Amino acid sequence: MVANKSLLILPGDGIGPEVMGQVRRVVDWFDRRRSVTFNISEGLVGGAAYDAHGTPLTDETMADAMAADAVLFGSVGGPKYDDAPRDLRPEMGLLRLRKEMDLFANLRPALVFDALVDASTLKEDVVRGLDLLIVREST
Repeated sequence: MVANKSLLILPGDGIGPEVMGQVRRVVDWFDRRRSVTFNISEGLVGGAAYDAHGTPLTDETMADAMAADAVLFGSVGGPKYDDAPRDLRPEMGLLRLRKEMDLFANLRPALVFDALVDASTLKEDVVRGLDLLIVREST
């Protein structure tokens, strides 16, 4: 079997922990089937890091991100932090990750399952079979 890759999960705050919980289920599914396995660690970023450490991203978490083979990022921010000083706002953790890791784009997949076509506010003929990847430039 191929050597394990290291995976750092940064759930963030807001809806991030809920989303990353589902991502973890997918990663665990692969691990149970031995299709691919990961050495998984988690860290705090954004408001969660600010609440715990007084900063949106610790140097230790940044070092973990630089050492990982892949980083899965949830989301950060929210009205709770509107009055935080600019340099301590949750988004600053994300911006530091982007800068120090030399990242320039986000990948945003969009897939509509047939069972959910009627749940869309768009017309059926527009969303049926939709399967695309949006590359969002972040610089």
